[in-house]
Amino acid sequence: MATKGPASDVILPVAADNAALDALEAALSRIAGSTSFCVSGPDTAPIEVPESLYRALRDATHILRQGSAVVISPLRRRLSTTEGGDLLGVSRQYLTRLIDKGEIPCDRTGRHRRLKLCDVLEYKRRRDEARGSFLDELTAESADAGYYD
Repeated sequence: MATKGPASDVILPVAADNAALDALEAALSRIAGSTSFCVSGPDTAPIEVPESLYRALRDATHILRQGSAVVISPLRRRLSTTEGGDLLGVSRQYLTRLIDKGEIPCDRTGRHRRLKLCDVLEYKRRRDEARGSFLDELTAESADAGYYD
């Protein structure tokens, strides 16, 4: 069974679970969009699972099967600058500079900065979109210059 990691909300993959994850991923991928998905325990009647929870289970199963960790967290969650930097793949110091420049909003609790997870994810979306646009432009310029011939 996947185990919790150093941070209490990180679910780490466990190699012993691969067969069960394969079977679960295969079963979840065969469920048509209009089909209701149910779970049941040994002493309970089947309970219908909402579409949103079905998608979360399907995605988490796929990610764990690939050998990556999964985090399930509410968007209203507050992050430290270290956690935010880890999520963005940047250092805490670089993230602090982004906050000081107004790129990402934060709340202060005494000397500590706290970030909303949704704000960090929004910045990441904007950053990734800008990077994609830049790469598209660079590719077009390279093609015009004949570098792809």
